[in-house]
Amino acid sequence: MIPLVLLILLIPIIDLDGSYFAFAKKSDNDDDDDENDDKDDDKDDDQKSKDDDDNDDKSEKDKKSNKDKKKKKSKDSDNFKSENVPDNLNKLDNNKMYDRFGIKNIYPTTTNGQEWFLNMVNPLEDSRFSPFNLNTLTTDPNLEISQNKDGSWKLKSKNSEAKVRMDVFTSEGYHPERIETFDHAQLAEKGYMDSRTDWKNVEITGYIKLNHYTIPPDDGKFTWYNRGGHHSESNPCEGVGYKGSIYFSGDTKFSKEQWHVSYVFSDIKKAAGPIKEKWIGYKFIIYNLENPEDPSQTVVKMESWLDPRNDGNWIKVDEHTDTGNWGKSGKKCDGDKDQIITWGGPIATFRWDFADDVDFKNLSVREIHPPVTSLDILEKNNINR
Repeated sequence: MIPLVLLILLIPIIDLDGSYFAFAKKSDNDDDDDENDDKDDDKDDDQKSKDDDDNDDKSEKDKKSNKDKKKKKSKDSDNFKSENVPDNLNKLDNNKMYDRFGIKNIYPTTTNGQEWFLNMVNPLEDSRFSPFNLNTLTTDPNLEISQNKDGSWKLKSKNSEAKVRMDVFTSEGYHPERIETFDHAQLAEKGYMDSRTDWKNVEITGYIKLNHYTIPPDDGKFTWYNRGGHHSESNPCEGVGYKGSIYFSGDTKFSKEQWHVSYVFSDIKKAAGPIKEKWIGYKFIIYNLENPEDPSQTVVKMESWLDPRNDGNWIKVDEHTDTGNWGKSGKKCDGDKDQIITWGGPIATFRWDFADDVDFKNLSVREIHPPVTSLDILEKNNINR
């Protein structure tokens, strides 16, 4: 006969609502984080708790176990907050903290929000992925995609320019014939360019390994961007967007393309050492916020995050907020001269130039729930070029 104490302890494990399995999954993912040495102590405490369950004498050991659990809960909460995730999101389910590749989300996917993940089996079978910049063909005369032995993918170029633009569409696809206006003032009022599903507040993530490049490392860069459509000289006002970049040297910056081609840039910031011949993760995050000094104005916050050691530990390395007074050529597209790009666009893009051998994996674009805590977004942004 099962002892009464053991039966009581088994009840939460066999609960039909699935809580046991949710707990087990959370424990696995927490181990993957490996963010501090205290997790080894947590494992020892868990084992001690199991040994206590096998004994009838629980009094002092149960008290110790409860204290350990409280310490672990407090420790996990502190670790989560330290990664700049808003306090109101700390109660999220563990499955919302990681994407389908097991990569940590900085911000959660919005309810019923748009998501896209690279097809790691065969990316060319995905109708929402255009690795050759809106080329409907599965091959390109200059670019070649092949799979590596470890399951990642390689993109090689036959010339030194290696102009790569890998476009990602929402579930609605890209339909330029449906775009009613390219007037930036009207787009700001409307909130989107092509469809209500357009990429707006997003977290764009990719892992890359730079194998060879043909330009000085202070000039070459990887750039993730969105909030516009196709970038071409034939329709310059469609080619707008905010962009986050990681240089081959490890530096970062942001840029705003007011139209194609007219840029303003943030200051370049030192973020990491040279990134050649090693896997790194790069996230570009962008979202709208209400200006606390003028609630009628929407401003745009950008963040750059790095996983510099490919170990799942993400670090915020740069941020910038467009509060206005950034850019002066917006009137070309009937907006303000410093038009803030608050609307969504149908295309998000992974871009690089002059890197003729790059491995990539686990690319994703997710529509996120922006932070709602009060942020220091009123810094004055000095333009350096």
